[in-house]
Order: sequence, then C-alpha cells, then structure tokens
Amino acid sequence: MKAVIKALALILLPGAAWASGGHTSAVATDFAASVYGYLGLVLFVAAYSLVPFENKFHLRKSKPVLLAAGLIWVLVALAYNSVGDTHTAHQAIKESMLEYAELFLFLLAAMTYINALEERNVFQSLRAFLVSRGYSLRKIFWITGALSFFISPIADNLTTALLMGAVVMAVGGKNKKFIAIACINIIVAANAGGAFSPFGDITTLMVWQKGRVEFSQFVLIFLPSVINWLIPAAFMHYAVDKAVPAVSDKKVSMKKGAVRMMFLFLATITTAVCFHNFLHLPPAAGMMLGLGYLGLFSFYVKKAEGREGRYDSILGQRPQETLHPLYRLIKSPDNISKKLQGYPEPTFMIDNDHVVTHWNPAMEALSGVQAKDVIGTRRHWHPFYKKERLVLADLVLEKYSKKQIGKHYKGHHRTIANVNQAYETAAFFPNLPENGKWLSIAAAPVKNDSNAVIGVIETLHDHTGQKYRAAHFDLMKRIARAEWDTLLFFYGVILCVGGLSQFGYLSLLSGYLYTGMGATVANSLVGVLSAIIDNIPVMFAVLTMDPSMSVGQWLLVTLTAGTGGSMLAIGSAAGVALMGAARGTYTFGKHLKWTPVIALGYIASIVCHLVINARLF
Repeated sequence: MKAVIKALALILLPGAAWASGGHTSAVATDFAASVYGYLGLVLFVAAYSLVPFENKFHLRKSKPVLLAAGLIWVLVALAYNSVGDTHTAHQAIKESMLEYAELFLFLLAAMTYINALEERNVFQSLRAFLVSRGYSLRKIFWITGALSFFISPIADNLTTALLMGAVVMAVGGKNKKFIAIACINIIVAANAGGAFSPFGDITTLMVWQKGRVEFSQFVLIFLPSVINWLIPAAFMHYAVDKAVPAVSDKKVSMKKGAVRMMFLFLATITTAVCFHNFLHLPPAAGMMLGLGYLGLFSFYVKKAEGREGRYDSILGQRPQETLHPLYRLIKSPDNISKKLQGYPEPTFMIDNDHVVTHWNPAMEALSGVQAKDVIGTRRHWHPFYKKERLVLADLVLEKYSKKQIGKHYKGHHRTIANVNQAYETAAFFPNLPENGKWLSIAAAPVKNDSNAVIGVIETLHDHTGQKYRAAHFDLMKRIARAEWDTLLFFYGVILCVGGLSQFGYLSLLSGYLYTGMGATVANSLVGVLSAIIDNIPVMFAVLTMDPSMSVGQWLLVTLTAGTGGSMLAIGSAAGVALMGAARGTYTFGKHLKWTPVIALGYIASIVCHLVINARLF
C-alpha cells in the first residue's frame, strides 16, 4: 500500500518528482516543475475526480474529461511556445489523435455489431432461456459467472456484465442478497475473461494494437484469469442460497439473420487479426472492413423484411417540421361537419359539455364503433379504454396544464407548434381491433368568429405499421446507438494522458516504478491503481511510458490492469454499470465486503502467471 501511495504522490507532486531526478529531457523536467505542468495536473485530477460520481451528479463522464483535455493541450502549447518551440506540441497532439482514431474506429465497429446482435434479440433470447430453466440460485450463480467469463472475451466485459446482471435480477426478484453477490461474481468473471482477449477490454485492445503482445499470446494468461475468478467465486458460493426461484415461461425468439450476424462478427474479428498479423495493417482497418460485411448483410435483411425501397436514415437526421394537419380543421369553424366527414384521418369532435358532436367514417373504421352509437353521448372514451376516463380532447377542453396532461399519458406528449392550446401524444391501445394499435393523437380547441371555444377536435393517426417498420434492422441506427459518451471519454483520457506525458510526468513515473521498484512489482501495482483510478488511463500511461519489458511482463500488466478493477465496485466499467442497473441492491459497500477474497484471487493469478509463464520473463 505504501508503494501505491508513493506512486500517487509522484503523480500529484511533480516538484518532488523533479527533485528525485528521473531520466527525462531537460526541457521536460523544467515543464514538470513549471506552472503549466502544475495547472495541467490540477485540471486532470479535477476532471477525473468527477468520473466516479457520474450517477450521483448525472454529469456524463466524457464532459469534464473533454474539457480538461482541451485545456491541457493549450497549456502544452504555451509551455513549448515559451521556449521558442512551435512544432513539438503540434506533432505530439497529432500522434495522440491518431492513437485515438485507431481505437475509436475499432470500438465503433465492435459496438455496432453488439448493438446489431441486441436488436436481433440474441442476448434477450439467452436471458429468457436461462430464466425459464428453473435452476437453483447456486446454479444461476455459477452459470452466469461462467457465461460472463467466456462471453466477455468477444462481447467485452461491460456488455457481458449488463446482460448477465439482467438475468440475476430477473431470477433473484426480491432476494437482494443473492442479486448483490451474483453481481460481484459477474463483475469478477467478466473482467477476468476479458483479460485474455484483445476484444475483452479496452486495455487489452490497446496493448494488442500497440504490438506489445501478439494475438496468439493472450491465451497464455487464460489459466491465471480462470484462477482470478474461481478463487473468489468459491468463497462466495457458500453465501448463496440453495433455493429455487419461480420459473418464468416467457420466450424470446431471435430475429431473422441473428445467427449469420454472429458468424459475421467472428469473421470481422478474424479479419482484424489477419490485418494485424499478416498484412501489418492496423486492426481498426480490419474491423471497418468487417463493418462493411454487416452493411451488405443489413441490405439483405431489409429486403427480406420488405423494406428494400427504403434508405437507412442518416445519423441524427430528422424530418423537417411542418404545420400540423390539425390546423387545417380548426382555422375556420365554417362547414366543420363537411370537413370532418371528408377528412381521411380518424377524427371526432366534442362540444363544451364533452358530448360527441361528430364521428367521421375513418373513426368508425378505426374504432369499430358507428357514429349513430356515440354521437350525442359522452362515450368517446369507450373504444380506447375499459373504464371511463378523460381522453386528450377532454383534457384540452378543461384547459389542463402540460404537466397535468403528462400524468394521463406518462409524459409522452408535447405542445403543437403554431396551434394555440393544442397537444399531441402517442400511445398503444390494446382494446382496439386487430390486437391493438399504436396511435398518434392530436387535439385542439375550435373557436368561433368571436374567439370563443365551441368544442375540441381530436384526430388520430394509426402508426402501427410504422412502429413495425421501425423494428426492422437499420445499420445507421445501430451505429447511432454506439456508446458515444464512452467513445468521447476515451478521447479525453488519451489526450489528457498524452498532454501530461509532454510535461515529462510519465517519464518520471516510469523511472520511479520500472527502474526503482522493478517491472514485476510495478506491473502488480498497476492493477491496484486501476481499482482506484480506472484501468484505461493507467494502461494508456504505461503504454505511453513504454518501459523496456519482456512479453511476460507485458502479459502481467495486461492481466493486472484487466482484473485489478474487480477489487472495488468503481474500479471497472462493469462494476459502475451494474451499480446503476441494480441501484440500491448492489452497492459499493456490499462489494467492499468481498474485496479481501477478490484480492486473494488477484494475487493468486499473478503468482500463477509468474510460475507457468516463467520462460517469457
């Protein structure tokens, strides 16, 4: 622990680091002890200290880190300009941005595949299968742990943890003790499983893309990774109930093309490996080629689902706002009956006493209720609801506020632009014919020439077909659903660490850790640091330091950075995500109770690696 404190002190106290003397350039040493360096460190620490509190403050983790990254590089540029160097900072930031570009493209392709598989119900069907088997809680504990370990090398540890977490929450129900301990087991297993694959964690991906470890060499830490998970799991096993929870008979079927998409994902991984190993090209280029596989296959899926005449919407594109059609009905009360009768959309009107005065033919077709049976009554609610309640037209007539209307439609409503006192909403109505319909609803008051309200018109649009088409596969939507906050967070981290490196801090830290303490101790401490700080900036710092190490040491730091975060709930993305998903059930304190046995597994995995892979050191 003292070594960890010293390492943190070295990062946070550059004056002490400068006094101790590291092997770095004179210019970098001066920057480390300069006001620019101090300000850069303060910015990074301030920004990163907000990251663990993302769920508490509801501030996306990318925002403070992006701000810090930009300001740090302003300081870097000013520092070099102060010594008459206008070239180095420019060249350095380009290298950092190239580093990020490769990581970004790789992750974008991988995330798109994961989102595509989710949209095809691959993960949902697996979850439904497990929940329906009637296993005991202990079996679910081991099954979800094993699946987490073996899925995370392909689907990454964060996605795997969320998937398996949903399973244990569905099975555990109100058994908070089981859910908490199962979540801890899932996090440890997912992090351990992700450590022996370049696709299992961001840190392993960075090590592979840098060429420090070959793709085939990651399997050498498979057994240490297994030990890292099994030891804590064996201890936790005895704290899990033997009870058998209620069985759910819910079934989820995979959509068309799901299995072939899984094979395309494996083909994409193979392509990325071949690009790196045989063509000596960046793996990200291979992943983008694999995204092309998915793009062509998505066209086939669209054609098979009857959408070959439709283009995928471009990211972020929305239809242009137009004047609401309801405006044409209410702008003049003249010939209102004729207008409604010929209006193509289902429409009705009520007077100031909430009595139906008009019920057009399209409304008859939609509701299955004839005009003669409803005009003159207040039963306009009847086709939509089992019990009498106010519909949108009633709420508009009574001048309900936007907040009050939201209570009736669960907040799925908004005002209509250019139409006074008018609202629109959307909802599913299961009582309508043909197993229910999705309807868009709009209501607006009708006024006479004296500007007095004489009633309210409500018009409906059946968009059940659009809802169905929206469920079809759309590649651009899968790309849009990538975790952009995470991708931007990585940009901030990489540029922050790259900027601090230009001040000379990473060279000083490398000299202290890898020369003063030795590579084995330093790499073991990386895992402990990653539980406190997060493994991504720690690993990127190590790669930026680029200490001269054997393959065995690079595998060791890969193992420790990938699994060290399991010791604390906030030490890995998987832990933070599950704390949010199982809020109040799986907590930091409950995880902390099992930290000693997780640490035991961590130490045992390091010892195992040092023994079985001794020839690599």
